Amino acid sequence: MCGIRAQLLALGSAALFVVGCGGEDGATAEKGSAQVFVEAEDTIPNGLAAGMGDEDIQDGWSVTYDRFLVAIGNIRASRSDATEALSAPDVYVLDLKKVPAGGYVVATFEDVSATRWDRFGFDLPNAKPGAKGLGNTSEADVSLLVDNGWSLYIAGTLDNGTTQKTFRWGLAAGTSYDDCATEDEIPGFAVPAGGSVPVKPTIHGDHWFFNNITAGTEVTARYAQYIADADANDDGETTLDELKATQAAAVFPPDKYSLAGVAIETAYDYVLAQARTLGDYQGDGECPTRKVLP
Repeated sequence: MCGIRAQLLALGSAALFVVGCGGEDGATAEKGSAQVFVEAEDTIPNGLAAGMGDEDIQDGWSVTYDRFLVAIGNIRASRSDATEALSAPDVYVLDLKKVPAGGYVVATFEDVSATRWDRFGFDLPNAKPGAKGLGNTSEADVSLLVDNGWSLYIAGTLDNGTTQKTFRWGLAAGTSYDDCATEDEIPGFAVPAGGSVPVKPTIHGDHWFFNNITAGTEVTARYAQYIADADANDDGETTLDELKATQAAAVFPPDKYSLAGVAIETAYDYVLAQARTLGDYQGDGECPTRKVLP
């Protein structure tokens, strides 16, 4: 039996742990590093256009975001052929409208086995005290999520050329994401000997416009009319209370939406379900194992 070793690494204020069992678990003697940084899909800084293209909203609405905040943390990786594990348990609140060109670095793992770490995961948790801001994220934004226990806050505007509708939604949609793989279904990441590999959890900004609850490859059309229709008092803003009062059958016609087998009773249920799918990997890769977090 080999002994368990633990190494504490420091990245700013983040505590990163490498836990492993050497020798018999097949770990190589060669070492490298992995840097984990969070990216925003282009739909977040650039919005979505109205049109009939694959990435467009197809019912005449365009969308721009004014705010897009997420909580992310508990970065983890392991190997199915060994007992080694990597862990960065800190949680951050990130302003994805102001994401730096290189993304937000949330973890760096140094001196780890140069091999494939085929199990990678992260959380988009409901923010709690102790969550930190990074880079361009203000303390007020951190407090907004922490004080309300939200995992996500978005604000934006829909425009169809004649009408505008705004929305400001804070959601406690905490979700864990595991078994992340690239768009080509390659699991995890490979650490090069003597080098570093970039690892990119990617947050998407268009899922509440999908016409299905995605669980894999995003083959979907995008619509936004339901948000406008849910503005019951027609004051120009669609609130979460209005979404909760809007029956799904009234705004998700079956000739446009495929919601069979999904427990969606209201427009709010739909938005919440989609908010639990925002975490992707290396751009358009998927993290298919998802669990609701308290």
